[in-house]
Amino acid sequence: MMVLGAQVAWAQGLSLDQALAAALAQHPDLRASQMESEAAGAATQQAAAWQNPELATLVEDTRRATRSTTIQLNQPVELGGKREARLGVARAAEGAADVEAAVRRAQVGADLRLAFHAAAVAQERVRLSEELARLATQAREGADRRVQAGKVSPVEALKAQVAEAQALSAVAVAQGEQRATVARLRQAMGEPTELATSTKALVVEADLARLPSADRWRPLPLQLSASPLVAQAQQEVSRRQALAEVERARRTPDLTVSLGARRDAEAGRNQAILGVSWVLPLFDRNQGAIVEASRREDKARIDSEALRARIGAQAEQALSQLSSALVQAQTLRERVLPAARQAFAASTRGFELGKFGFLDVLDAQRTLFEAETQALSAAAQAFEADAHLHALLGEPTPTKD
Repeated sequence: MMVLGAQVAWAQGLSLDQALAAALAQHPDLRASQMESEAAGAATQQAAAWQNPELATLVEDTRRATRSTTIQLNQPVELGGKREARLGVARAAEGAADVEAAVRRAQVGADLRLAFHAAAVAQERVRLSEELARLATQAREGADRRVQAGKVSPVEALKAQVAEAQALSAVAVAQGEQRATVARLRQAMGEPTELATSTKALVVEADLARLPSADRWRPLPLQLSASPLVAQAQQEVSRRQALAEVERARRTPDLTVSLGARRDAEAGRNQAILGVSWVLPLFDRNQGAIVEASRREDKARIDSEALRARIGAQAEQALSQLSSALVQAQTLRERVLPAARQAFAASTRGFELGKFGFLDVLDAQRTLFEAETQALSAAAQAFEADAHLHALLGEPTPTKD
């Protein structure tokens, strides 16, 4: 009888590390994040640029003898810290792009882990169902021999045939589920559509007996502080603060310094021109925009606090689910499965010796298969909860003993 979670050396199998490396290298979401980060860096470069001067010329009178020609250079001068505030917004947006990339990496990693272990569990279910079908075939052949020998009623052979047909049907269902999980795994790895939907077999190398640890997610407040989602909300607060600084800086009007020369043809002389212009903030002092930016900053701060509380609650729930699944898996592996295997072996030997009927064997076989399936389900729940924690909190932060 197959032991749940036994490590199998598959030829050309796919490990979790290989799948993660493939996803990080080729997933379109991560490539898009890289493009956004590069764009944000270019925006920061642009925000640091000084304003260009303006070259103006003015000709008065079209007659050569009395013509007056003015050439003038106008240079805007930003006041009130506008350039620094603009740079602050650009840097905050660049930081937001980096945090968004971290959020996407965490989500891609979580999706990959979930799909990988789902494929591993489906692969194990196929092996379980095939093992059950093999046992059902052996039982049917044994029942046929006993019927031919006149030791049991032909009804026993019919029951064995029904059990075998049900087992073979379960194999077909498990194989269909495995193909679906493999397609999801390929998609989670970021493979092109034509490859992600390929029916080509993909062998997953996974030791389902090595379940994820719940202790590495504790203490939860420490893990929550390092969450990419929490960092993203905090970065939005910083961006809103920078935008508010821009609006406050706009209260101060800019200067325009003019420098030029004027040629008076009639008088036969050149005149220097020096001027300064400044908008008088009599009616528009940007009051509304300042209040709007301040309120949006406050909203971002409240949203950040709400998100942190929501992520914390979801992480608590996922950690509780992980702990429960680990306890269930341990109980099944250490207590239920050994007893079910022992009962099945005893009933099989008893049937061969004529001490038990086929119904006893069938019942023990069904009990063993259900126990194996429950152990697989518990493992799947543990891996699913761990993947959810990865999506919420990113990689677990090591804690000092």
